Amino acid sequence: MDWILRSIKTKLTLGVISAVVVLLGVLLIMSYISLKNYSLNNALELSETILNDTDSKISRFFLEINYLADSLKRNSTIYDIKLDLMKELFITTVYARNEYLRAIYLGTREGEMYEWGVGEGFIDNIPTFPEGYDPRVRPWYKEALNNEGFAVSEPYIYASIDALGITCVVPVYDSENIFVGVLGLDILLQGLASMIKDLEVQKQGKVILLNQNFEILADQFNEYTENITQLRIFKDAELINGPEGYFITEFENQKMLTSYKIIESTGGILLVSIPYHVVMEFSNQTLATILLSEIFLMFFLLVILTILLHKIITEPLGKMLGVMKEIEYGNVDARIVTRGDDEFASLGRLFNQLEDIRQEYTTGMEREIKNRTKEIIDLQNENTRLRIIEEKERIFGNLHDSLGARLTNIFISNNVAKKAFPNNDKLLKDMLDRIDKNTRQGIKDLKEIIFGPDTGDRIIIDFVKLIGFNIRERLKLKNINFHYTPCNNEIINCLDRSLRFEVEKLLQEIISNVLRHAEATEVCLEMDINNNNLVIDLKDNGIGFKYNEENKTGFGINSIISRINRLNGKIEIKTAPEEGVAFYISIPDKQDKEL
Repeated sequence: MDWILRSIKTKLTLGVISAVVVLLGVLLIMSYISLKNYSLNNALELSETILNDTDSKISRFFLEINYLADSLKRNSTIYDIKLDLMKELFITTVYARNEYLRAIYLGTREGEMYEWGVGEGFIDNIPTFPEGYDPRVRPWYKEALNNEGFAVSEPYIYASIDALGITCVVPVYDSENIFVGVLGLDILLQGLASMIKDLEVQKQGKVILLNQNFEILADQFNEYTENITQLRIFKDAELINGPEGYFITEFENQKMLTSYKIIESTGGILLVSIPYHVVMEFSNQTLATILLSEIFLMFFLLVILTILLHKIITEPLGKMLGVMKEIEYGNVDARIVTRGDDEFASLGRLFNQLEDIRQEYTTGMEREIKNRTKEIIDLQNENTRLRIIEEKERIFGNLHDSLGARLTNIFISNNVAKKAFPNNDKLLKDMLDRIDKNTRQGIKDLKEIIFGPDTGDRIIIDFVKLIGFNIRERLKLKNINFHYTPCNNEIINCLDRSLRFEVEKLLQEIISNVLRHAEATEVCLEMDINNNNLVIDLKDNGIGFKYNEENKTGFGINSIISRINRLNGKIEIKTAPEEGVAFYISIPDKQDKEL
């Protein structure tokens, strides 16, 4: 499988297919956007037509009510309040329009109420009002007085029935233009719903009618079978922000494209909602057709491309690869047969030339390898010799630093013991104990030098404190005062064991030099961690010596400098005759390799 993916044919084919797929994908996206806008514009045009037709129908409906109210208020039977005739007129008018009209009534300026109607809430066409009923305080009465002409009230609960409805009202004046009262025509919300329920909207659309407070008065999503006592707020009211427009939202658990328009005659809001998937049905079908066509074209292109690639690229490359395999399996005389002057023929001729050059170069390289192999063996032998010399120098240096210091202590302790015998038994015993301790410690140091510090059995619990104790004990042999200032003890104690071993040997060598040559009365030691370096500052007030960095003398100084160099550290020595000696040493607290 891997060789298929690595082949030029596969890569080229996949590259062309990828480019075609990207191109077709871009075209598909552009087609989708165009078709989506086309479908959306068609749906909006359809919605606008429905909105205008429905708006006209509602306007005609209320215009007819307006004409009816206007003709009734001019009838002398009403403004002269002829009850029998007015009753007959009201009941006849209601029966003629009982699909939406519930009752007609007159509320006089004296507070009297004359009403007749049909349906629920009426007995023998007469309603039942609560005690103390006064039409003058009712919302429909106030609406007529505020408008001084035909008006439509906001939905409210009727006094004679527990149901919401609206009232079309008009003030009534007699023949002398004296205000008589307000004429009202009651329309239940079921009547408004019946007005729009028969509207047939294309593309499964539904009509919704709202009042100015965005409350649903009627809609085709819900069929009212009972009296309505409370209106529902349209949940997407905040999306209605102009006299007309559209928005897309979820409605009745379905994504809908909703267009809206404000009805000029009543101030209400008319909406038409069409399922979004129906709006986009044409676009989706067209896109599916385009996608199938693109898949077919892509398959056809792949077949043609495969045939062309085989003839133009794969077959010549296969022949070239066959010759390369023969050479790989040992037939170094195999060569590519070239015909024509195309790129593959030129490549074949160039390959044959390179193969001839390679054979000549291989023969020469074999001779060169034999010579280099001999040289490497000689270098390895020389390296082994130098390593042996280096190891000898290391062991010699450690013997000088460690055992030299121990033997110096033994020598000094032995001289003191001789002077103490036989007059000072306590001092004699102390010196003999020192000789015994240094002898045993020298044996341990010798083991560490030979086998390495990791094989020893020394355990340093507090390295900082131990360094100070050992130096102080050694300097006591010649009554030399010792001032010790360590800092960051915990960090120093956590240094690598091999590094602590080297530092201990370094300080032993310096103190041995002080005991042997310095004739000092005071030694000061400061030890700290600064910028990831162990910093050692050791001074004495002895006789000093002449020191030249260009011309170092004395094995002790050379051994100290050599040990610090192995630790990748730095040392600065300041001294002069009669001015003591100061060592300033800086050693990295992390070593690159095991010491």
